Amino acid sequence: MDSTIEFQVLGPVRAHVDGHPLELGDSKQRLVLAVLLLEPNRLVPLERLVDLLWPQSPPTSSRRIVQAHLSRLRTTLSHARHNGTSRPAEAAVVRHGPGYMLTCDPERIDEHRFWVLLERARRSTDAQEKVRLLREALDLWRGPALADVATENVHDELCRGLDEARLSAFEERFVAELQLGHDGRLIAELIDMAARHPFRQRFTELLMFALYRDGQAVEALAVYARTRQRLDSELGLEPSIELRHLHLAILRGDPLLQHRLTVPPRAEPAPE
Repeated sequence: MDSTIEFQVLGPVRAHVDGHPLELGDSKQRLVLAVLLLEPNRLVPLERLVDLLWPQSPPTSSRRIVQAHLSRLRTTLSHARHNGTSRPAEAAVVRHGPGYMLTCDPERIDEHRFWVLLERARRSTDAQEKVRLLREALDLWRGPALADVATENVHDELCRGLDEARLSAFEERFVAELQLGHDGRLIAELIDMAARHPFRQRFTELLMFALYRDGQAVEALAVYARTRQRLDSELGLEPSIELRHLHLAILRGDPLLQHRLTVPPRAEPAPE
């Protein structure tokens, strides 16, 4: 019987067979696997793998080194050991022409499951279902994607869209929870997210909104003042139009802000 294999790239790169961790080699070898996992069942040129492992001045033996990594990964996946017994796992590294691919069921990869859950949440019209799906998607993350294998530049090249989707998933979950009236219980989490991403003004909007509806209008206005000062001093920018409109609505005590289905419109992502 085939073993059940699970791959993880939403955090440190890991693989498990029937719950038992696989030895995936050094950081460069795990990066090779991660690149293949981000494009399952699609050909990845050998030259792309070389460029990602050595963005500048690759050694003359770079192609041979990458091929050695791929050979070891192929062996690991083909003969994954479980309780001392070698059995075939449901994934394989395959060479085809100028490149390689990892053939497997994408459902075995946490990154693929994240995208599936996110899409299901976005299609849902039920706020409770949306929250459940988004929580499930976000729970797949164990830290930054490719946390233990990618340099900052390589991470940006491979994971920029994935990182943005994660932040958007948080925003969408917060909106759905606010629609359900979970104002007070979100405040601590929103404070943390706004502090981690001070120039992503959507988190600040939602924090101000939650504070106001929790009876903390003064603190909501203080959050706006601090955000405005920081944007001006560090970026030379004014708050977004959405944030300014919310600020004015709080100053006026706009009764619409107390309606549980009233949530600020989505703002465009700000620079990190």
